[in-house]
Amino acid sequence: MSRCGRRARTSRYRLTLAALGAGLLALVGCGDSGGSTAPSTDTIAAVSGDNQSGAAGAVLAAPLVVLVKSASGAPVSGVAVSWTVLSGGAAVAQPSSQTDANGNASASVTLASASAQIRAALSGGASVTFNATVAGAASAPLVAQLPVPANYGIHDTFVRDGLAFTCEWNTGLVIYDVGNGIKGGSPAHPVEVGRIATSVHNPSVTSGNPQPSVHNSWWFHNPVSGENRYVFVGEEGPANIGVTATGDIHVVDVSDLTAPKEVAFFHLPAIAGDSAGTHNFWMDEGAQILYAAYYDGGVIALDVSGSLAGDLSSRLITSIRPGGPGNTYTWGVQLYNGDLFATDMLSGFWRLHFDPAARSFSVVGGGNNVPERFSSDLWVANGFAYTGTWGGIARTRDAAGNVVRGNAIKVWQVSGAPTLTDSVVLAGVGTVSDDEVSSDGKYLLATAEGGSDATKGFYLLSLASPAHPAVTTFVPVPSGDPSFPTGGGLHTGTFATIGGRRYVFAARNPPSPALMIWDVTDVTQ
Repeated sequence: MSRCGRRARTSRYRLTLAALGAGLLALVGCGDSGGSTAPSTDTIAAVSGDNQSGAAGAVLAAPLVVLVKSASGAPVSGVAVSWTVLSGGAAVAQPSSQTDANGNASASVTLASASAQIRAALSGGASVTFNATVAGAASAPLVAQLPVPANYGIHDTFVRDGLAFTCEWNTGLVIYDVGNGIKGGSPAHPVEVGRIATSVHNPSVTSGNPQPSVHNSWWFHNPVSGENRYVFVGEEGPANIGVTATGDIHVVDVSDLTAPKEVAFFHLPAIAGDSAGTHNFWMDEGAQILYAAYYDGGVIALDVSGSLAGDLSSRLITSIRPGGPGNTYTWGVQLYNGDLFATDMLSGFWRLHFDPAARSFSVVGGGNNVPERFSSDLWVANGFAYTGTWGGIARTRDAAGNVVRGNAIKVWQVSGAPTLTDSVVLAGVGTVSDDEVSSDGKYLLATAEGGSDATKGFYLLSLASPAHPAVTTFVPVPSGDPSFPTGGGLHTGTFATIGGRRYVFAARNPPSPALMIWDVTDVTQ
């Protein structure tokens, strides 16, 4: 049940593409210390802090300390030392620090994975590497990897009852047995059950992108009829952030999982002249209502009761643009404790209420609360919400002039109007595109892309304190292709419990798109 927003490309803000392969950001900020440029003859050596072992999610007991000397062997003060995580899930508290009067510079490090390498370097080129390990860390083995045709690749994966519905863009919707038994598959050995390339009904999509662009799905378990007959498929067509969006909802009949067929569709017309295209779904299955984020169109409620066939435009119950015209570009929506929560790329995080009697939405609170970044995915659990941030293009710069990346997980208390309680910044990440809380409420999964190869992949954060998540595990998924440095990482991810074990199903980005499956049981005990 994961979500994404890859194909939004340009913005009315006319911002340039972020340099996603740039140097790592700090855990709590970014910038330069302003130290002097070190001559190439200066040397750097480790003083202390190497080969430490510590608890996952905790700061190492001792800082990493280096000594900078001149060619004559004298300590050099006021020289900038840059700190970079080369591999693993560690985060350095500052990207650079200056040497003191004794020629020493230091940095504190927070561990997040089984091992990490951190480099301290001078601008002249000299460097030294530190190693750190997590004491007694369990592993998260990769159990399966299914390559996906690179047209464009893979987006969301919906897993239920041992079946995985992968949204493979122009390839279509593909169904795998990963523990259901219908084809003898398992997480370690997925077996294809059926597939379908959905139609293209939206005229604007047909003219510009005649491919199905299968982006997300939801397998509807209808408690009224007892049927598991329909899968709702989201089509994400061409889009410009805050300007345009295209794409429809397609309804696929999976009464025969081996031969899925499209039976209905929903197209949302332009609202006040603004085009509207679907993005992510959530369902109130008991009420038989599909809620869909619709970018420029905001949030819609669609009646999906009974048999579905043909054009479903008459089944639209209501819609809302929470940020209003020019300030609405809604990424995702989730139903929680009777209210709807929505993330909007432009206007932040909202709490909404749907009144079935009045057939209308209203705003409860929130909004215009993430001005420095574009908001991405959300998940609500434990009385808190966790929202990602998107950095495909820059939105703002910090006081030092550095681009503010989409590397933050925002944490909100949701007992009333959303209230920010924390902002967890993942060092070196370009975009936190997807997040989800485990069914037991103990862990938060966050997928990361963009930025450094050493920071792309997925993060697991402990929710022992739901208001303040702490990174416990990081699994890197680098590009693996020097000619494609902005590739790699994971666009979406979702938890699934199959056969008593917990897995992460995730979508790896080009240049080698694939469905990736990890066993995370031992790291989420």
